[in-house]
Amino acid sequence: MNQKLLTLFLLVSCLGFSQAPINQFVNSAETVYAIVNPATPLDESTTGAGLTWNFTNLTQIGTNTDTNAAPTGTEVLDYPNTTEVLTITTAGTTPVLNKLFIRNNANEISLTGATQDGNLALEFVDNATLGTFPVSFNFSNSDATNGNFDGVVDGTAVSGTFTGTLDTDVDAHGTLNLNDFGLGAYSGNVTRLKTELDISLTVVIFNVGTVTQTNYYYYDDANGNLIFRTSINDIDINFNNPFGDDIVFQETIILHEAIDQTTLGTDDNSLDVTTISLYPNPATDQLHVKNLENMTIDAVRISDLNGRTVVNLSDFDNAPIDISNLQQGLYVVKIRSGTNYFTKKFIKK
Repeated sequence: MNQKLLTLFLLVSCLGFSQAPINQFVNSAETVYAIVNPATPLDESTTGAGLTWNFTNLTQIGTNTDTNAAPTGTEVLDYPNTTEVLTITTAGTTPVLNKLFIRNNANEISLTGATQDGNLALEFVDNATLGTFPVSFNFSNSDATNGNFDGVVDGTAVSGTFTGTLDTDVDAHGTLNLNDFGLGAYSGNVTRLKTELDISLTVVIFNVGTVTQTNYYYYDDANGNLIFRTSINDIDINFNNPFGDDIVFQETIILHEAIDQTTLGTDDNSLDVTTISLYPNPATDQLHVKNLENMTIDAVRISDLNGRTVVNLSDFDNAPIDISNLQQGLYVVKIRSGTNYFTKKFIKK
């Protein structure tokens, strides 16, 4: 089965072990996540209160950057009722670009659609509702949904419909521990949101398969940040293709992501997105860091997508940064001004 069709479905603190309500489904500002592989499989099956998750055997293999924005006019036409678009840009591993279309109606959060690279799409005609936020431990909701899908299977364009359910549960809270894989360690109290989207795919009148996507979201109890997330996608396709060989495909795809710890705890003091500019971007030999608000930049650190520091300027003097020795690819720039931090990316060509 075409890999793009598979990756589409990758979308979709107090004393003791107390828990805090989850106030929002996605982060409100641009957030960088490391795509990580555990040395041994993570056990996320246990539910309840006062749990401990020791995810301390993680290695970074790529980077995802979450960006939130209002929908364009075209996006609203394609995915009616959308009020917010979460764009997930991936580097270091596939896929390249995912979008999740969300409806926020007085804090009732629903899914209106999902796309991967603009080539594949799910449209939730009957929007899939998670619930009304904030949500707290023991919250549970189940919502029937249906819609349309289109994509490419073995080079053949395929369109059809889907039906299914979206189940949402705040099923656990406790302490989450993450090792430092290059972007900072974490240990704190979290509350977990679980979603399970179970849909059947139909082409014309024939059921061609099922997809079950289970997501776990761990939110920090102190500041509400989405700290860690897991997506488990069970795909079972059995398609009698009139244009070629029959397609039989079964696979489980698991994606783990951990937030970049160097940007945590700075919400109140973070530099605004328009404060710092990197140019040229893409860059070849030199990278300029332009300060648009006359603030003093104390330090600049550049890391590759594996979290390795390749340039570390602990006493930044505003001079152009020599990047001529860096390999081509995407890099993460961490900028510090006093207690303020900002993260940007650039491409070395």
